[in-house]
Amino acid sequence: MVRKVTAQASGGSLTVEEWGLPPGGLIPPHTHTREDGCNFVLEGEPTREVGGEILVAPKGSFVLKPRNIPHALYNAGHGPVRVLEILTPGGFEGYFDEDERIASSAMDGDDRRKARAELGERYGVIWHDERIPEVEARFGVGSQIYSEGPPQTGGTQR
Repeated sequence: MVRKVTAQASGGSLTVEEWGLPPGGLIPPHTHTREDGCNFVLEGEPTREVGGEILVAPKGSFVLKPRNIPHALYNAGHGPVRVLEILTPGGFEGYFDEDERIASSAMDGDDRRKARAELGERYGVIWHDERIPEVEARFGVGSQIYSEGPPQTGGTQR
């Protein structure tokens, strides 16, 4: 996760971060209730579900993720996916920081899911874990599920 623009630096108007997803990685279905998001694809071709519509986003494309619309992301490719994520209004960077701590903790899977749900409540994110099997089937997932921490690409820059 590379922090590009913080809410503090933008006067609260937006957060911009660059992150990646390894091959076979899945960010499960979830809904942001406070932010609108947009991903600009820097590398790879992520498969996205936004509001029930499946699309493949090639390098150089934008994927709009309006607030209150469920979305998920899967990397079906052989190489990493990297995106520049823009969230407005700003302030969501704290979520990624806390989620990283949860992901790197010694918690078991159930405790980690509970901690993630509590974190989501504080930041207005609703996880739709009950939809994971459906999304896996729609994406053709037969590999790892990336659901236990934030996306990654090297170190965090603040």
